[in-house]
Amino acid sequence: MSTDLIEEINRFQEWFITYQVSNKVIYVVGLLMILALLIVLLAKKIKIPIVVGYVFLGILLSINIVELAPFMTPEQKKWYAFTVDSFDYIAHIALAFIAFTIGSELSVRVLKRLGKTIVYVVILEATGAFLLVTLAVLALGKPMYLALLLGAIASATAPAATVMVLREYKAEGILTSMILAVVGIDDAIALIIFSLVEPVALLQFSGESNIAFAHILFEPLTEIIGSLVIGLLIGFLSQKFMATIDDKTKKILTLVSTVVGGSALSILFNLSPLITNMAVGFAYRNFARKNLGIGEYMDTLTTPLYAMFFILAGTEIRFNSVFSFTFLTLAFAYLFARMAGKISGASLGAYLGKAPEKIKKYIGLGLLPQSGVAIALAYTVQKDFATAPEVGVLVFNILLFTATLTEVFGPFATRYAIFKAGEAREVESEAYEAGVGL
Repeated sequence: MSTDLIEEINRFQEWFITYQVSNKVIYVVGLLMILALLIVLLAKKIKIPIVVGYVFLGILLSINIVELAPFMTPEQKKWYAFTVDSFDYIAHIALAFIAFTIGSELSVRVLKRLGKTIVYVVILEATGAFLLVTLAVLALGKPMYLALLLGAIASATAPAATVMVLREYKAEGILTSMILAVVGIDDAIALIIFSLVEPVALLQFSGESNIAFAHILFEPLTEIIGSLVIGLLIGFLSQKFMATIDDKTKKILTLVSTVVGGSALSILFNLSPLITNMAVGFAYRNFARKNLGIGEYMDTLTTPLYAMFFILAGTEIRFNSVFSFTFLTLAFAYLFARMAGKISGASLGAYLGKAPEKIKKYIGLGLLPQSGVAIALAYTVQKDFATAPEVGVLVFNILLFTATLTEVFGPFATRYAIFKAGEAREVESEAYEAGVGL
C-alpha cells in the first residue's frame, strides 16, 4: 500500500469521525425502517404487494424529491444524498440472499419434471427481449451500438420482486416452480448475451473491426462456470456442516457466513455473486440428506434487508434527467419492446415445450421486473464507454427509469399470474376471486 493511499485513508477516517457520519447513517436507516413498517401495514390494508409499497416509498424519498423539502437545510439534503448513495453494499447482500433463495427452490426432481420446457422458455424469453428491443431502438433511428447495448441488457430479469411476491402469497405449483427456475437461469443467459454483444457494440462505436474471440466467448463462460463450481463447493461443505448442528445461533451464523462469504469470494475472483449464491442454494436443496430447517431463519434475516433493498431501488430514480421527449420516447420504446419480447418469447417456449396451459398463458407475466443485474450491466457500459460518458449516462438513466416502473407493475403482473393459475396459498385468494384488489 502506497504512502499516499495510507495518508488518504487517515484523512478519510478523521473526516468520518469529525462529522459523525455513522450517526447520520443511523438516522436514515431508522427512518427507512419506521416507514417500511408503515408501508407493510398500508399494503396489507389496501391489498397490494408489499414490494410495490417499498418501491413507491423509495421514489418519494429519492434525492430529487428530498431536495424540494422546504424544512431541510442544504447541508441536511447533501448529507442525505451522500448517505443514500453509500448504501450500495445493501443491494449486493440482498441480491445474494435472493439468489440463494432461488437456488434453494431448484430441486433436480423439479427440473427433471420441467424438462426441455425450461430450456425453450429461458432461451426464447431472453433472446426475444434482446431482438425486439434492438429492433425498436433501431426503428427510432438510434445507432447500432446503442441498440445492441440496450437489447443485451433487456434480456436480464430481476428475481427480487418476483421472489418477494411468490413468498408473500405462499405460491406453490408448476407455474411457480417454472418462474423460479427461469429467473434463476436467466441471469446466466443474460450475462452470456451481454458478454457477446457489448464488445461488438464497443468496436462498432469506435470504428474498429478486430474482435477478440477470447474476450467475447471465453471470459463470460469462465465467469459462469467458475461461479457455479465455487458455489456448489461452498454449498456442499456448508450444508454438510449445518447437518451436524442443532443450535439456532450456529445455524444462523453458518447461513449468513456462507451467503456473504460466497459473495466475497466471487468478487475477489471476478466471478458472479448471483450465480455463485444460486449454486450455493441449489447445493443446499439437492445435497442435504435431511431438512436443515433454515426457512424460518431466512424469513427473519431477509425481511428488513429486502425492505431496505427495494426502498433504496426506488431512490435511484433521477427525475431531472428523464423529462425530455427524446429520452421518454426511447425509454418507453425499450420498456414496451422488452415486455413484448419477454411475454411472447416465454409463451412460445412453453408452447414448443408442450407445457401445461397455465404456463403458456402466464409464465411471461412473472418475468417483467428488471433491476439488480441489468443495472450492474449498465454500470459496466459506463466503465467500458469511459471515453464517451454520454453513452453510459444515457443507458444508465434508461435502466433506472424503466427498472423503477417494472419494479412497480411487475409484482402486480406476477400476483395476477399466480392467482389466475390457482397457485397462491394466501387467504386473500378468496377476495381476489371476488374481484377485490386488482
